Amino acid sequence: MKLLVNASLLRFGGAVQVALSFIHECRSYSENEYHVVLGPGVGAVLDRSKFPPNFKFYDRNFGVMKLRKIFQVQKEMSALESEIRPECVVTTSGPSYWRSKSPHLTGFNLPLYIYPESPYLKDMPLSSKLRLNARKWLHCRLLRRDADALIAQTEDVRVRAKALLGIDKSYTVTNNHGAWYEEPSESPARLPPSDADVFRFLTLTAFYPHKNLDLIPKVIEALPHSDRNRVEFVLTLTKNQYQKHISRNIPDQVRLVGSVPPPECPSLYKECDAMFLPTLAECFSASYPEAMRMGIPIITTNLGFAQSICENAALYFEPCDAQSAAVQIMRLVNDKNLRAALCDSGERRLMSFDTPAQRARKILDICRDLAAQSTDQVAA
Repeated sequence: MKLLVNASLLRFGGAVQVALSFIHECRSYSENEYHVVLGPGVGAVLDRSKFPPNFKFYDRNFGVMKLRKIFQVQKEMSALESEIRPECVVTTSGPSYWRSKSPHLTGFNLPLYIYPESPYLKDMPLSSKLRLNARKWLHCRLLRRDADALIAQTEDVRVRAKALLGIDKSYTVTNNHGAWYEEPSESPARLPPSDADVFRFLTLTAFYPHKNLDLIPKVIEALPHSDRNRVEFVLTLTKNQYQKHISRNIPDQVRLVGSVPPPECPSLYKECDAMFLPTLAECFSASYPEAMRMGIPIITTNLGFAQSICENAALYFEPCDAQSAAVQIMRLVNDKNLRAALCDSGERRLMSFDTPAQRARKILDICRDLAAQSTDQVAA
């Protein structure tokens, strides 16, 4: 099968890791021919020297998507498709802004469009809601036009996305940690050694408003004064990003390490004691299985998407409630047995997710079916 893998529009965040994991796993299926379109996000961290001759890479940099760029994307990607003539196209995270001639499998990863109950939406100013609704209208229109089939990372997301878009062919292929978590390589330490009584919480994400990272300084203020210096929060933001998006004042308890290449993330988990994720909307966060795989406990928001992924492998706090989060943090810091129980539950929970290899196999099987159906329709 000749496959076009489209990662041209991915710039940062979890979508980059999803695409990177899939592309790496495809090396195990040498019977296929892969034409991979890389944007700056995946292209910056993918080592092309590790890929065999049945992979060919194409670089594109469309930048931040705006209305006028849709025509550029359509023109350039259509020209590339005409040159490659793939049997199927995979866009790991849509919309693709491009209607292919070949069957097109598209990943759905737009949680704000399917979780209207999110506190993030309820507290959003009217002007922001209007902009979000405009983007939702455009993205849904493009997904209906461009996607022949959808893949979602949980069954709940699949059901909601299918209802939103009306696309009949939809599949659940769960996300997971990347393959680099199976045999983590050692990377240079990004944090100074900590005192024995300091407990480090890792929040591994780029900045998105719905991640609710501005709760973190409020949580620090809500911690008991006598315990405040026992806790540190490690964020994968730069100083400029933190001061621009969260606060000009950076608390002593916050450590900023900047963006970390995905293969080096396991080492950062090893430098921390737990994962803290105050997010208000997700289709799936790979941070959950990553923390489970690395054997550290999880504290996250008490929302349906988080519970459906973590179940009893996490402690939950009420969304946007710094005091609730602080209570759970101190419970974890002070209870070694609780930490061990959460880690044990996480290890068991991991077994319910597709491994990176299984995920790739499922996606390739769907592509093969779509290509075969397309051939049959042309023959008929």
